[in-house]
Amino acid sequence: MNALRIIRAREESSARINDLIAPSKSYWGWPAEYLEKALPLHKIEPSYLRSNQCFELLDVTDELAAFLAVAISDAKVVLDNLWVRPDLIGKGVGRQACEHVFRLAREHGWTELWVVPDHPAIGFYEKMGFSDTGERVLSRVPGGPVFPVYRIELCEP
Repeated sequence: MNALRIIRAREESSARINDLIAPSKSYWGWPAEYLEKALPLHKIEPSYLRSNQCFELLDVTDELAAFLAVAISDAKVVLDNLWVRPDLIGKGVGRQACEHVFRLAREHGWTELWVVPDHPAIGFYEKMGFSDTGERVLSRVPGGPVFPVYRIELCEP
C-alpha cells in the first residue's frame, strides 16, 4: 500500500467514519446478533473527535482508508479505535496507523500505549510490539466476549 495521507479527523467526516466501522468489524466474522448489539456502541460522535487525538487515513483518491483514535483513559494512553477498510486489511494500513501513533506518542512524551484488541487483531498488535498484560475486560455487550488488554512500552523521545 502506498503511503497514506494522515489528517486530523474532521467533524464533517463523522458519517463516513461511522460507515467504515460496520464493514471493518464485520470483516472478522463476528456473529450477526453480537454485531447488532456491538456496533451502536462503537459510534463515533463529533464530541469524541473533538476530545481525543483522532485521525483519518486517506488513500490517493482521498477515500477513507482507516480511522484511528488515541484517548487518555484512567491516566492511560489508549489506542481506542483503529478501523481499516476491509479491502485494505493486511496491506499495511494498520501498520502505518500504528507508526503514526508511535510518532504522536514521542511528540507527547508518552512512554506506554494500551489497546484492547478484538481477538482476530491480536496477531497484528503482537507484530507491532504490543504484549498481553494478562488483564481482561468484559465486552460492553452482555454475553459478549472477554477481551485481552495489551500494552507496549515506548522509547523516550
